[in-house]
Amino acid sequence: MVSKRFNNEHKDRELNKDAILAEKIIAAAQDKIVASMRFMDSAVFALKKEIALDKKGVFMVDGTTLYYSSDEIFARMKRGLSSFTHDYMHVLLHCIFKHYYVSEKVNRLYWDLASDIAVEEMIESLGAPCLNTPESSERRDELKRIKAKRGRLSVDRLYKSFVNDPPIEAEVGLMRELFTVDDHLLWYGADKSSNKPVETSEASDDELENSSLQDQEENQQRSFDDDTDTKFNITSIEELGNNEECDGAALLSDQDWDKIRETVKTALEMDDASFGDVGGTMKRELRYAEEKRIDYSTFLRKFAANHETLKVDDDSFDYIMYTYGLNRYRDMPLIEPLEYKDEKNIRDLVIAIDTSGSTDGELVKKFVDKSFEILCNNDVIGAKFNIHVVQCDAEIQDDTVLKNRDDVDGFLRNLEIKGLGGTDFRPVFHYINELIRKKELRNLRGLLYFTDGKGTYPKRKPVYDTAFIFVDDDACGDDVPAWAMKVYFDE
Repeated sequence: MVSKRFNNEHKDRELNKDAILAEKIIAAAQDKIVASMRFMDSAVFALKKEIALDKKGVFMVDGTTLYYSSDEIFARMKRGLSSFTHDYMHVLLHCIFKHYYVSEKVNRLYWDLASDIAVEEMIESLGAPCLNTPESSERRDELKRIKAKRGRLSVDRLYKSFVNDPPIEAEVGLMRELFTVDDHLLWYGADKSSNKPVETSEASDDELENSSLQDQEENQQRSFDDDTDTKFNITSIEELGNNEECDGAALLSDQDWDKIRETVKTALEMDDASFGDVGGTMKRELRYAEEKRIDYSTFLRKFAANHETLKVDDDSFDYIMYTYGLNRYRDMPLIEPLEYKDEKNIRDLVIAIDTSGSTDGELVKKFVDKSFEILCNNDVIGAKFNIHVVQCDAEIQDDTVLKNRDDVDGFLRNLEIKGLGGTDFRPVFHYINELIRKKELRNLRGLLYFTDGKGTYPKRKPVYDTAFIFVDDDACGDDVPAWAMKVYFDE
């Protein structure tokens, strides 16, 4: 009996030593990140830490807590402190960019790959020695190959690329081997709604392994042809119990990572000279993560204005007084319905198209088709309007005036791209000012300028709203005027 008690006490002491040592390793990684990258200061200590007692191979986050087992920390530490620092930075970036907020309909295999690759591309771009691992060189080569094939390695674009052009099995195996760092089991389905995803006393290693294998099998059997599968729903997760002590800042809601991300972005902007190109790369990703996605038809309504239209206004019609007059005086209603109605729609609008040689003609046609499809099908424009479609490269090439829906149909059928020269945005603004002076545009609310971004921008803000619509988010450079709206067209 005494021997058994002694063995239990000895085991508890060993577990306690392991837990303390694992915490020290994590603290050392945090210190290295802060020392090398000051802009990460607000994020490094945001995650709570919770050790999974009597479990092995645990290293995962749910957006609030880092769950780990001491044996997993020691195994990663054997490869060097820089290697473990890299792994901690990996899960930290998952949280900063909120990769764990994802719809249950998502293809888990492709989302896991996309989020891991996006994070690793960002880590490699930092160029910090404290994040080097034995696989760094091989990762860089593979990132170059993936980028050459699939374009920019942002998580949503990469995921969509995987869905539209699935990688072969060998590619998937190589990417998982090089880029997988943590387990994403807690990101999906019922696991997300649980306050304590990793139990410290009940679930066995075999159960965790079987659960992971089952998730992979279910993932392979799902169909992801529906367009809705590529949209990720931002939802909230429940708080972890407040009865536990934690290191660092306790995450009270999903908004905290938004604040942390903004703090990191501000730190980069305040000390841009120290971080150089690294700061620019991080700012681009942070800016992209903070951008709001809105429906294109909702965006177009920003350029609408209230106009009186000859139409019965049913909303302002008083049926009580109307029926009372018919009942009291037979065929003499007391109130007639209004024969005009205030409607908010677009009357005057200019759509400018960059037709320089660097702009894809097919993409231009898709943009024009999409724009007029929304304008005509959603009552954004009325029966009569005044829309100028201006084609311009370094100078005005064509101006087509559309007055009604028949004009729109004819224009779309016979659309011909003219130009293919250099790029200068200023002639369009001069041309519009001349149209306003001639009163050909009496109530212009806005200009939509579709472009690849490679041109000369005007310095002075016009009297009307202006939105530059870029073919890709990379096209938006620092030289875009602050007064202009920046929109990315996703075909």
